[in-house]
Amino acid sequence: MIITPGIYNNLSNELYHADPAISRTGIMHFLKSPFNYWANYLNPNKPTPKSKPSWKIGTAFHMMVLEPELFENTYLMKSKPVLLKDVGREKYETYKNDLKALESTDYQLIEYEDFITLRNMRVSLLNHEKAWPLIEGATYEQSYFWQDKHSGLMVKSRPDVLHSNMIVDLKTCNDASSHAYQREMLNYHYHTQGAMVRDAIYELTGETINTVINVCVETSYPFNVAIKIIDESALEVGHKKYKQALLDMKACFETNTWESYEPEIVSLPSWAT
Repeated sequence: MIITPGIYNNLSNELYHADPAISRTGIMHFLKSPFNYWANYLNPNKPTPKSKPSWKIGTAFHMMVLEPELFENTYLMKSKPVLLKDVGREKYETYKNDLKALESTDYQLIEYEDFITLRNMRVSLLNHEKAWPLIEGATYEQSYFWQDKHSGLMVKSRPDVLHSNMIVDLKTCNDASSHAYQREMLNYHYHTQGAMVRDAIYELTGETINTVINVCVETSYPFNVAIKIIDESALEVGHKKYKQALLDMKACFETNTWESYEPEIVSLPSWAT
């Protein structure tokens, strides 16, 4: 199913990701190399990707915070692991049978320690006096689909949290300190994502929202929470990058040419000389 331009309130995560419209992640792959985009989105023989633990935690945390009812219908926590030598044969067999029963359900199972981590992250977010008000009382997980005017390509975006005056994305990370976040923002194009959401809202509603915020929650104790307001200069860089990427992508579609890395001259970094 190809989704037409518009705003969708109850579109499932699966349908959103299945649609071929270009997302921030697609832009990110294309900016690495056109071949990287082709390999991940167009290759008919693409291998099934393996989910990294960090992605699983991030997905589950988003759902726990923003869609708690869906979380309860999607995930089940495994029992705390036990060893035969610690609990004896009878209790160990009960543990194994309970685990086997869980694995026969349609739920996605979360390891006991991971569930405790998710719960602690949520408590940390709820208790943060400045961060939680940025999350609560908003519109969650709306899906935006629009046609880019310059390239003609269909584009999509799915902001986590939308207020009338701000766009908020919930991020999980190992380290939310300033320098670490800057690296993460560049690596995962959070500034590009913010620029795309702003454009989506303007194209489909005519409204302008200038403020883009990332609320970051660390995935290990003490589960620090950080509020990152992406400044206008970073958003403008993200806007230019994704708009140019769409034009370049259009040329690749038209010629069916998806180049890998360009040849380059490589020097030693300044610190190595």
